[in-house]
Amino acid sequence: MVIGSCLSFFLGMLTPAAGPDWMWAGGRQDVIRGLFFRPNGSFRRHGRPALFLVLVAGSISLVCLLPLR
Repeated sequence: MVIGSCLSFFLGMLTPAAGPDWMWAGGRQDVIRGLFFRPNGSFRRHGRPALFLVLVAGSISLVCLLPLR
């Protein structure tokens, strides 16, 4: 299930759209959606690299929280 979710997320990053408005809590006026996407749903100039960087940084921070043996 986790692998499927990650695969779906990566495939979604390849398509130039923000997805349907119901996916965002605030619809088209959602703050997080506005950071990465334009109002018409296309990526902002640096939206795709920023979204990927957020995913990588979040993954690294979760790995750092795991106890090392």
